[in-house]
Amino acid sequence: MFRPIHLIPEKTDLNFVKFRFISLIVSTILILISLISFLFVGLNYGIDFKGGVLFEIRTNSGSADIPNLRKNLNNLNLGDISIQSFGKETDVLIRIQKQEGDDKIQSQKLSIVKELLSEDHKIRRTEFVGPTVGKELKKNGFWAVILALSAILFYIWFRFEWQFAIAAIIALFHDVLTTIGLFVLTGFEFNISTVAAILTIAGYSINDTVVVFDRIRENL
Repeated sequence: MFRPIHLIPEKTDLNFVKFRFISLIVSTILILISLISFLFVGLNYGIDFKGGVLFEIRTNSGSADIPNLRKNLNNLNLGDISIQSFGKETDVLIRIQKQEGDDKIQSQKLSIVKELLSEDHKIRRTEFVGPTVGKELKKNGFWAVILALSAILFYIWFRFEWQFAIAAIIALFHDVLTTIGLFVLTGFEFNISTVAAILTIAGYSINDTVVVFDRIRENL
């Protein structure tokens, strides 16, 4: 006769609630560290927010050798450089931060990059992302997070009670703020993709919270 496998013993009773004060203290410390780090250190904003130049290139033969391309560009000391493949294996997107100095220096640096890329690649497109666009993206990213959290607040309020909505938002802010704090402390690049990742974290967090709240409502 088949006997089911029990990963967790039956009638398991773990008193998680007794650790609530320790958990609250740890969570509060993490949130405070994240807020202070964000206010006084700041995020390492990527090219999407700081502005720069975008190159779309295609290799003349074979698939793109991204590691070698990154090595050659890093030797030029151009600051933050983002390289990623897209579409075909021969296509690559390169983002280079805005260089220090006047327009003449910018043109000189771009000419060096174009000369390097044109050796084995075809430059299909060149775009300049100005600081104004970067500032607008930063503002829109901020409001995207705020509006998403607000929509979640009203959804939980509608589905459950206002006490549940406040608890859900506190949990959401905890997850979002600690994630941002991790980016500040580690110095990882913060870009548009990161904003999308934070919204994804918020979605998973609220999904878990709704499941727990639904069980609590059943018990009540």
